[in-house]
Amino acid sequence: MKSQQALNILLGIYIFIFFAYLFGPLVIMSITAFNSAEFPSVTPWECFSLRWFNEGKIAYDGQHLAGLATDWRLHEGLITSLQIGLGVVLLSVPIGLSAALVLTQVHSRFRTAFYSISIMPVLFPGVIIGISTVVLWDRIATMGGGGFATELGRNGIFLTILAQTCFISTYCFLIFVARLQRFDQTQEEAALDLGASQTQVFFKILIPYLMPAIASSCVIAFLASFENYNTTVFSILSDQTLTTVIASKVRLGISPAISALALVIILITLAVTITYEILRRREDKKKKKLAAEALFVQTQDSRLLRNGKSTSTIPKSIFVIIFIIIICIFGFNKLVEKGLYGSVCIAATEQEKQSNFAEQLKLLQNNAEVAGQTSSENGEADEKKEYDDIFGDPNLFKNFGGFDAKEEEEQETSD
Repeated sequence: MKSQQALNILLGIYIFIFFAYLFGPLVIMSITAFNSAEFPSVTPWECFSLRWFNEGKIAYDGQHLAGLATDWRLHEGLITSLQIGLGVVLLSVPIGLSAALVLTQVHSRFRTAFYSISIMPVLFPGVIIGISTVVLWDRIATMGGGGFATELGRNGIFLTILAQTCFISTYCFLIFVARLQRFDQTQEEAALDLGASQTQVFFKILIPYLMPAIASSCVIAFLASFENYNTTVFSILSDQTLTTVIASKVRLGISPAISALALVIILITLAVTITYEILRRREDKKKKKLAAEALFVQTQDSRLLRNGKSTSTIPKSIFVIIFIIIICIFGFNKLVEKGLYGSVCIAATEQEKQSNFAEQLKLLQNNAEVAGQTSSENGEADEKKEYDDIFGDPNLFKNFGGFDAKEEEEQETSD
C-alpha cells in the first residue's frame, strides 16, 4: 500500500511538472498583458491595466507604443492570414480527399509507392518549398508577358496559398486515409447493385461517412496555415501575415500588445474547444438515449427505461471554473489594496519614469560637456602629435601597392 501511494505521488509530481512545462509560458505571457510596463514582465509589477488591449500608450521618451486595438500592422496581418487560411482549406481538403480515394483504388503493388509519394512533401523543409514555389511562378510570370499570369505569379498571397498547400494537403490525406480504413465498401457495392450511380454513392454514402474527417481536415489545415512561418516568410513577398508581423516586431523588441494578442488567441481556442466538447457530449447522450429507447421498445423491459432516466448532476468543470474566478477576484482585491490598479497608479508610475529619464539626460549632458572641455584642452595637441608621428614614419607607404618596390628595382638597375 505504501509503495502504491509513493508511486501515485511521483506520478502526480510528474504530471504537474509536465503541464507546468507546457502551459507555464502561456500563463506568464497572459499575465504580462495586464502589466502597464512597456516591456512584457511580471516583476517588477507596475500597475494593472488594460491599455495593451486598447490604444496602447505614449512612452515617457515620446515613442508611441500601439495597443492591440490600434496596431494596424497586426490587423492587416490577421486579415491576410485569414485569407490564406481559407484558400489553403479550399485546396488542401479536396486534394487530400482525392489522394486518399485514389489510394484505396490503386493496385496493391503500387499502393506503397503512391503512399510514399503522397506523404513526401511533409519531409521537405518549409524553406525549400517556399523558395521553389517563388522561383517556379516567377518563371511562369516572366513567360506570361505582363498578363494575368504575371500578376498572379507575383502575388504573395497566391504564392503562399500554393506553397502551404503542398504540405498541408498531406495532413488532410493522412486524416482521410485513417477514416477510410474503417469504411465498409460493401455499402457502396450494395448501393450500386440497387441501381445507384457512382455520383449518388459518393454524395449519399461516402461523403456522410467522411464528414468527421472533413471537419477535422478543415480545422487542421486552417490552423497549420495560420501559424506557419518557415514557408510563409519566403513566399509572401511584399505582403505580411500575422506570424511575419509578430516576427518583425520581436526583432525590434517584444511589445506587450503581442502578449495581449496571445491571450486573445488562447481564450478563443479554449472557447471553441469547450463548445465543441459540450456539443459532442450532448450528441453522445442523445445517441445513448435513442439506443436505450429502441432497446426498450424491442425488449419491453421496464428496467431499461428506469435506468435511462436522466439525473441532474453538476459537472466537475463548474467547480474548477468557480475556483479560478475566486482566485482572480482575490488577486484583483490585493492589487486594489496595494494601489497597483487605477489611473492614480499609472500617473504616478509615468511621472517617476519621466523624472528618471530627465535625470539621465542631464547626466549625459554633463558628461558630454566635461568630455568636451577635456578634449579642447588636451585633445588638439595630442591629436596633432599622434598624426605627426604617423605621417612622419618614412616606412609608412613602403611596399604599398608595389610602387616603392618598383622604384627600388629601378634604382638598383641604374646603379
